[in-house]
Amino acid sequence: MLTACSRFGFVFLCALLSGACAFWGRADFDRLALLSINPQTLGERTLEQRLVISWPGGERSLEAALEISADRLRLVLMSFGLRVSALEYDGQTLTETKRLPQAPPGARMVNDLLMIAAPLEVLRAALPKGWSVVESDGRRVFTRDDATQITIRYAAATPWEGQVEFEQHDLGYRLTLDSHAF
Repeated sequence: MLTACSRFGFVFLCALLSGACAFWGRADFDRLALLSINPQTLGERTLEQRLVISWPGGERSLEAALEISADRLRLVLMSFGLRVSALEYDGQTLTETKRLPQAPPGARMVNDLLMIAAPLEVLRAALPKGWSVVESDGRRVFTRDDATQITIRYAAATPWEGQVEFEQHDLGYRLTLDSHAF
């Protein structure tokens, strides 16, 4: 049973995220199929992240708990202490539980994370035909058919600490991740 305060928080969260629904519901948002990358290649770790998702006309902040084991990647997204969605990915299959329909699509969140953190050669092997990635000077740049699609900037030597900026040019959104290991 929800208390009055919990109900207010849930209603507030729904209202806050409702502007994102139209953006995340765009038909072209998930054009890239789910990448097939074994979570083991990311290395076992547990961390907390603060995500800021920006798109034309809006911005939302989420907290995340990420756990990567030898066979699974688990991601829980929260806002104002309430669970927005939970994802589990084994390298082939994504299981997603959404508490709010306005939550970002799970496949997009997993792909973005894999593009940020997967080792370069593993990532290159998993990209669909027509896609390529180059890495230099703390940046990864993804192209599709010679047009820049995604630019990722790393503030630290590893994607698991500090800030990472992920810009999806074609779909018009930006992620800023601040990660901290447990």
